[in-house]
Amino acid sequence: MSDERAFDIVGLGLATMDILTVVPHLPGPDDVYAVHDIVLQGGGPAATALVAASRLGATTSYVGVIGAGRWGRATRDEFERYGVDTSQARFSTEGDQSLSVILVDESSGRRSILYRPGNLPDLAAEEVPASLIQRARALHLDGVYPAAARRAAEIAREAGVTVSFDGGAGEKWPGIEEILPLVDLLVVARDFAQRYTGYDEPLQAGPALLKAYGPQQVVITDGERGAWFWDEEHYGNRRLHQPAFTVDVVDTTGAGDVFHGAYIYAYLQEWSPRRCLAFASATAALKCRRIGGRAGIPTRDEVEQFVAQALAPDNEEESNDSN
Repeated sequence: MSDERAFDIVGLGLATMDILTVVPHLPGPDDVYAVHDIVLQGGGPAATALVAASRLGATTSYVGVIGAGRWGRATRDEFERYGVDTSQARFSTEGDQSLSVILVDESSGRRSILYRPGNLPDLAAEEVPASLIQRARALHLDGVYPAAARRAAEIAREAGVTVSFDGGAGEKWPGIEEILPLVDLLVVARDFAQRYTGYDEPLQAGPALLKAYGPQQVVITDGERGAWFWDEEHYGNRRLHQPAFTVDVVDTTGAGDVFHGAYIYAYLQEWSPRRCLAFASATAALKCRRIGGRAGIPTRDEVEQFVAQALAPDNEEESNDSN
């Protein structure tokens, strides 16, 4: 397949593999005990966001580096299983994907994560497939491959393609400050917002991000405390708050990445900010009912049925959204 096909969402960033299991308790020295299952699933912020969007009904394409080893092959196979195009990814004969072992405590949901960093070469700026991005409806970035991400964002901006950025709670990637002014949808974790604004509280950090970098929308996610939204067009410095949905949580791995994929999908439907927030929050919550970042991702119909049952009719009225 060539890059002549237009996709809804092109994602550029990290793809990993995770080995996961739910345990009776996090192990101590010399502990040996049986578990019900051990599963292998893909991970990575941009990669899992694409899988979520594809599961919801979007057409998606991944741009990044995939290794030729066993974990690279598993990464490629899972993309294919979820319908994510990899025709524009670079397949490297040097190195392999990063790999994590994730132990989830069944009683508390707390996790222990052991990881082996990948050793793949970076994606260079000159390798970014310009025509693929120019024909997309949205570009999603997670800050990995910063030179390539910046070039991709520049191409998208010039072509009028929406740029989305995943500001997770992990380490600060070099070069992100040069990407943020090119972003339209800035969706970040609370830790990211604090790191880049100096404000601990989302109600202060959100307007600060909006003012500092000029995106169309800012969303700050904060796990079980829900998500907050700001934009100049509809709400100025006022905000929307979406409480987290209640589900029987098995594992929160990948919930933030799924939120991003669902939020971009909802945005491309031209839904209201309130509906986008509720849809993304519900998609992420439903994912948490199964182990891993991907196996529990619901379909659009499943999300909409869940939201319809969970929300009272008056919660749909945007006249009461901003306080």
